[in-house]
Amino acid sequence: MNHIGFLLDLEGTLVKDKSYTPIPEALKFTEKLDNLKIPWIVATNNSTEKPLELVKILKDKGFNVNEKKVLSPSVIALETLKREKVESLFFLGTEKIKEFFLENGFEVKSSYNVDAVVVGRDKTVDFKKLKTATSAIALNNAKLFAYHMNRIILDRDGTVSPSVGAIAHCLSYAANRTVTFFGKPSKLYFEKAFKLLGIENPKRVYMISDDPFSDLAGGKKTIGFKTIFVLSGKYKTTDILQSIDKNLRPDFIFNHIGECGKLIETQND
Repeated sequence: MNHIGFLLDLEGTLVKDKSYTPIPEALKFTEKLDNLKIPWIVATNNSTEKPLELVKILKDKGFNVNEKKVLSPSVIALETLKREKVESLFFLGTEKIKEFFLENGFEVKSSYNVDAVVVGRDKTVDFKKLKTATSAIALNNAKLFAYHMNRIILDRDGTVSPSVGAIAHCLSYAANRTVTFFGKPSKLYFEKAFKLLGIENPKRVYMISDDPFSDLAGGKKTIGFKTIFVLSGKYKTTDILQSIDKNLRPDFIFNHIGECGKLIETQND
């Protein structure tokens, strides 16, 4: 019986960016895990693709995944919004995720007269959208939700832009309202990830990511697993780690996910 498992971040770790082009070493690493029967799932904060469509994209790219091996914040979003009795929402994000909410019974409106504001990845954010979202929260007492709290995202041209968390923080500050997020590092997200892995002890779980904030430091603080920082994504050096509490810095640092293979022989005992 295997005693360890891996949570694998998507963009910057398994794939290069939104093109979903695999990082070559990632395909080899996941194949190695499969051969050794070590459980792993894609633990992503993706807020642009419907969950089942994301599974299909990754399968087409060569990854051995199914709907039980890819955990998207959209899954947590449905559970949370229904629990909070949200019926209508103003959504900042892609048309695909907008369709996802509509398909699951939510009314997605363009006005501020809504129960909630949900922030996803929206490359067309403008003043009008920010105004509507702020008005919904400040004037209509709408709840504020975000897919995740990531600060920046790596774009296809090699530059970075403000991510979902940056926009959510903007709205939270403007309307003086706390934001609830669905993805990493929420406790609910990681608890569901552990169930998919079939491992309860966080000390036997490794999170591999290019995001040292939400995924690694946040995850270590929330759930207590081991963390691996890879330099294949939005941060090319370890300089950014100086801004993180020493107790929450990564346990391991590698250039790319392929180098994580050296941990398997020593930890899977």
